[in-house]
Amino acid sequence: MDEIASPADADNPEAASTAAKGPVRAYHEAVLNQRQPKVTDLLPVRPLGIFALLFLGIAGIAGIEAIHVHVAALKLDGAAAQLASLDARQRGSLDDWFASALLAAAGTLSLVVFGIRSHRVDDYRGHYRIWLWTAAALVWLSLDAATGIHDAVGYMGVAVFRDGVAVGRAANHGDPASLAARATLTWIAVYTLIFGGLGLRLAFEVFSSRLATIFLFVAGLLYTTAALLQLHILTAPTTLTAGLAESTIILLAHFSLLSAIGFNARHVLLDARGRLKVHIDPDRRNKSRRAKAKPRPVVAVPVGQTSTSAKPLPESADRSRFASSSGAATKPAVSISKSTVTSPTDDEDEEDDADGEYANLSRSERRRLKKLARREQRRAA
Repeated sequence: MDEIASPADADNPEAASTAAKGPVRAYHEAVLNQRQPKVTDLLPVRPLGIFALLFLGIAGIAGIEAIHVHVAALKLDGAAAQLASLDARQRGSLDDWFASALLAAAGTLSLVVFGIRSHRVDDYRGHYRIWLWTAAALVWLSLDAATGIHDAVGYMGVAVFRDGVAVGRAANHGDPASLAARATLTWIAVYTLIFGGLGLRLAFEVFSSRLATIFLFVAGLLYTTAALLQLHILTAPTTLTAGLAESTIILLAHFSLLSAIGFNARHVLLDARGRLKVHIDPDRRNKSRRAKAKPRPVVAVPVGQTSTSAKPLPESADRSRFASSSGAATKPAVSISKSTVTSPTDDEDEEDDADGEYANLSRSERRRLKKLARREQRRAA
């Protein structure tokens, strides 16, 4: 309780003298939770901040590759072990650290997106949980980038799918190249199956953000190119420094993946704050209804009445019962609506005409025809 004691009031000397004898708060009130910045406050929203981060990422990749080229050009056989941390081809180098940092940042952003998307009210099926799987996958990839554990995964895969004794015997008989090739093919196949499927599912999740979709597509192309280089299906130009093309493509792929998740995080944050412009077509529902509406049979109107949707009756119908007198033609047109009161005899005549000449008409159309016929008969009388 001493650490949270209230500070003395400067305007009250008695309180000041009393508080001076006891402990006071060691930190300012700005340390309270409600005054601390939130995690979402760290997301870049303004275009200037976004361009600055993109520039820093590209500059970092360029700087690391420039160091690698400079170190590879040096003829220092005795100092090769001391400069191994600057060589992108060596395990645990600066290149591996930067790749691990990019993937770890992408995993952190995935957790931020999960925290925001979990509050969406119309996500009834819980699609936001894909970001938890994405964060776990990125943490594993970050570990892999720093340690190269994929080689162990490939070797274990070869041992599982092939006879372990035969694999060990091949290694003992001086065939390490074949074992390395099979291990590389195995871990690439496993990673493609697992992380490729997750990436396809993630593409549907970030589809609402165009920038995120573009960067995710670019990351997929770069990862595919890096895999083809690992399998020696594609070869880098001989004029380039050894290992430069492969390390550059992998770093660009990691950076593109981070950018895709970052742009999607920005999109989700702006959507949650209501700052996105949503274009709603108010006539969209009416258009869909009109497109799906089926044409209804139209009632034929007797002579002297106007109708914009008149349709001739079938030939089997007895049109004589709807004939009007010569004087009825000059009378005003009659409008038929749903509010017209039906006659008690309508229901009695329905059963008689259900199997007769009006069998191809609906029940409501038969009623309309009967009402019209009765009105014409009353007018003629």
